[in-house]
Order: sequence, then structure tokens, then C-alpha cells
Amino acid sequence: MQQLRDTPNLSNRIPLKGLEIDTIVKIRGLFNEGKEFPLAFEEYLSVGGESEATGMVFEWDDFEELREDCEESLEYTGYKMDRPYFVFDQLDSQYSIFFLDEDKEDPDIYILDAYAKKEENWPLYRDVKYTFSKMINDAIYRRLNNIPL
Repeated sequence: MQQLRDTPNLSNRIPLKGLEIDTIVKIRGLFNEGKEFPLAFEEYLSVGGESEATGMVFEWDDFEELREDCEESLEYTGYKMDRPYFVFDQLDSQYSIFFLDEDKEDPDIYILDAYAKKEENWPLYRDVKYTFSKMINDAIYRRLNNIPL
């Protein structure tokens, strides 16, 4: 997350700001049984977790709404996740997730799309060959070069 620290003025509306530790602890309690998240995500929350600059949600309670929406999609299509996961973003019916049972400081990113699986016989989730920090660095590059997120 060094690149994020080094680029504090990514958004002209909301300055780069991290979440307070008590808010991060609440998020851990809601989604990870109180355990710390992978290091890259922990750093993201503390450096820029309350900022729109990277294109992700930037209010901590939005994570709860994202998770509920994702679970509703899974329930509607009749699928269940067999692993613990964290939802951090959404585009249409596609959810960006990482798994909480992987022992990685920089988690791999997956796209979960229950509707595509039902309609097109795709896998429920697919590895996009990105890590969390690579995704954030790419978002910074796009923001700095006026490329839509």
C-alpha cells in the first residue's frame, strides 16, 4: 500500500483517509470472527479505507450491504459458498471477493457471479489473476491517468 500512501490526492472530492482502528475492529468482528484480515487489506483500510479514490466502497457499513446483496444473489440462484470470503466491491451482479481461509498477506482476487453460473454454466467464482495490492495499484494508475475505474 506504499503507492497509496505516496498518492494522497487521488480524489478531488474526498482526501485520502484511513479508517480508525475501532472501525477496523468492527469490520473484523462482522466478517472475520474478529481476526485480522490479510495484511494488504488491513493496510488499505488504515491508509485509504475511507476514500473513494480507488473506486471501492468507502464507508465501512457499505461492506455489510455488499455482503447481504451477495448472499441474496447466491440464495436466489441456489448456490452456497463453501469457503469463508470477504466482499469488497460490486459491479452489476459481479462481486469482488477474497477468501479468508488463504494464508496470504496479499490475497488473490476473485469475481463471484452467481447469475453467470446459472445462465452460462460458468464457475461460481473465478480467479482474475490479481492480488489485492495489484488491484489497488492499478486503480491508482487509472485515477492518475484519467482512465475510468
